[in-house]
Amino acid sequence: MRIDVNGNSYDIAIMGEKARVNGNEITIKVNEDEITIDGNRFHLDFIEDGEPALMIINGLTYLVSKNIGRAISVKHVRAPISGRVIDVLVQVGSEINKGQDLMVIEAMKMENQIKSPVRAKISELKVGKGQTVKTGEVLLTLE
Repeated sequence: MRIDVNGNSYDIAIMGEKARVNGNEITIKVNEDEITIDGNRFHLDFIEDGEPALMIINGLTYLVSKNIGRAISVKHVRAPISGRVIDVLVQVGSEINKGQDLMVIEAMKMENQIKSPVRAKISELKVGKGQTVKTGEVLLTLE
C-alpha cells in the first residue's frame, strides 16, 4: 500500500511485527501509547482517526493518509497540541494551499506552525489570537 505522511509518500507492506518501507525491512511494535521501530520508542501523544488521520508522536504532528488516487476531503483543521494561539495568518474566505501556514500556537514556550493539510477555502475561523486551545479542538473549517 502507499501511505502519505505530511506530503511524503511511502510504499509499505506490513507482515506482523515486520514491515517493508520503500524496500527496507524494519521491525515495528505498536502499543496503546507508543510505537517501537527498530528498537527506537516513540510516544503517541494523540491520534485522531479519519482521512487523513492526525497523529502526534513525540510532540510532532503528522497527517497520515492512504494514497488511493483520490482527492483528500478535509473539513476541519484541529489543534495538534494544547496551547495559546499567538497568531492567525489567514481569514475567512482565504484560498489556501497545501502546506501553507495557517496559525501559530505557543505550547511549552515553543511556537508550533499549523499548516494546511490540503488546498481549500476557509469557511470559518473557530479561534482567534490569544485564545487557549486544547489538543484536537477545531481551529478552522474548510469548504
